[in-house]
Amino acid sequence: MSASGIAPVSATYPPKEHVTSVAPRPWLPLTLLLLGVVLLSLAVGAVSVPPLALAGSLLDLVGLDIGHKLESVQQAVLWSIRLPRVALGIMVGAVLATCGAALQALFRNPLVEPGLLGTSSGAALGAVTAIVMDVALSAHLGPLRLLAVPLAAFLGALGATLLAHRLGAGGGRTETARILLAGVAVSAGAGAGIGLLTQLATDAQLRSITFWSWGSLGGASWQVVGAATVPLLVALALLLREARTLNLLLLGEREAWHLGVDVERLKRRLILSAALGVGAAVSVSGVIGFVGLLVPALLRLALGPDHRRLLGASALLGASLLVGADLLARTAAIPAELPVGALTSVLGVPVFIALLSRKGAA
Repeated sequence: MSASGIAPVSATYPPKEHVTSVAPRPWLPLTLLLLGVVLLSLAVGAVSVPPLALAGSLLDLVGLDIGHKLESVQQAVLWSIRLPRVALGIMVGAVLATCGAALQALFRNPLVEPGLLGTSSGAALGAVTAIVMDVALSAHLGPLRLLAVPLAAFLGALGATLLAHRLGAGGGRTETARILLAGVAVSAGAGAGIGLLTQLATDAQLRSITFWSWGSLGGASWQVVGAATVPLLVALALLLREARTLNLLLLGEREAWHLGVDVERLKRRLILSAALGVGAAVSVSGVIGFVGLLVPALLRLALGPDHRRLLGASALLGASLLVGADLLARTAAIPAELPVGALTSVLGVPVFIALLSRKGAA
């Protein structure tokens, strides 16, 4: 039992072997990895974009002509489809991974991910509601009904997280264990609501619900990127600025309070920032699992628990993971496209099992 009266969820968090070690600087390799994945994603697909022509098109923006340019079809595919898709994947992957790292520190549990607060389930319930009510919405909203699903998902995510936070607050203080339990309850309720709504859906709506529930970047456009940029970047900035206080929180709530951290306000800031980020991410890409769980867990083993490195590294690796998974999703079964959330889960489950086995063996 800690001094704050809350038993630590994991007795080995943070891992002892990393507390005093000097972590490597991850910025250069992770940045190069992201750059490589982005260039590969821009070049590979049903319409091939040769690397030299891709480089010539990008350099042409700054007035440099190297003699290689894209054909009209390649130009249209690059600027209208792949670039917005990659940009959205970078932001969504970075935010999901950073939210996962911050929440794992808040709950002092490396198994926590944003979905445990009910955020993803709430977003799914909001989106499914909008999909099933499409006919009614089109009569009242007209062309604006295209915004109904992402807006409903965003509001559902915020509402579910606020409800879990409200249920977890007792006696004037927020108890992390109660928030997790409240999140499980909210997720179960949202799942029940989704199940009832699917009984009212048509066949076309069921296909949309199924594909949206597994996540996809296929709906990316410059308009979607523009609408999602502000909430995603604001949430990312709010989380990154908490690196120092998260390090202090790892010492224990009472110890962090004595060092000048307002623990209750910190909890509210982290939970609301995560809700903003995950809600915005899910509203434009659907539910994409495992990024917020796997990326921080891997990096914590490699870099240690220092959040001054961990948060930024999680953003870079999360972006690389999602852009790479999206590349695989749209090229593995051309002309069909696989749901990217299913791929992140397929890739993540074996790695996570290996991490658990390694932890148990240690």
